[in-house]
Amino acid sequence: MIEVKISGRGGQGAVLASQILAAAFFETGMWVQSFPSFGAERRGAPVSAFLRADRDEITLRCGVQHPDWIVLFDPSMLDNPLVTGGVSEKTSIVINCFQPISNVLPFHYRNLFQVDATAIAEGLNLKTTSFSIVNTAMVGAFAGASGLVEINRLVKIIRDLVPIKKEENAAAARHAYESVQEISDD
Repeated sequence: MIEVKISGRGGQGAVLASQILAAAFFETGMWVQSFPSFGAERRGAPVSAFLRADRDEITLRCGVQHPDWIVLFDPSMLDNPLVTGGVSEKTSIVINCFQPISNVLPFHYRNLFQVDATAIAEGLNLKTTSFSIVNTAMVGAFAGASGLVEINRLVKIIRDLVPIKKEENAAAARHAYESVQEISDD
C-alpha cells in the first residue's frame, strides 16, 4: 500500500491535489482513498489531505499514520507536527522550496526531492492575492519524484478536475515533473 500525506495551507489546493492523485491511481486499476484533515477552516491555516492506493481493496478506515510520501506545499510548515507526525525511515518527501533545505530538515527522510513550485505557479499566473496555488505543480513533482504516476495520465486528470485555468495547471504539472530534483545527503 502507498500512503501519502499532502500538507499545505488552506487555499493552496491540498485537497484537490489529493483528489487528482487518487484519480490517477484509480485509472491504473488501484483501490484508493482520499480524504482531508482540517484544523481551523480558514485560508492560510494548516491543511492536510491523505491518500492511500493499493492493488488490493483498502479496508483501513483511519488516518495515515506513517506516510510513505509527504508532499509539502509550504516549507515553513516543516516543524509542524501535522506535517512531520508519523515520519519514519521509510518516508520520502517532495517539498516546494527555492533554496537547498536538506541541512535544516528536522528529520532524515529516505529520499528528499525539491521543486520551486511557487515560481512555476507564479510564472503561469496561478495565484490569488494572498499566495500562489501550487497544487498542480506539486502533483507533477510527486509524479516525477516517485515514478508512481504517469505524467500524461496526470495532465489529463488535471484538465478534467481543476475548475479554472486548465491549460496553465497542466503546464505547471509538466514543468514540475521535469524540474523536480533529488537532494542528496552529501
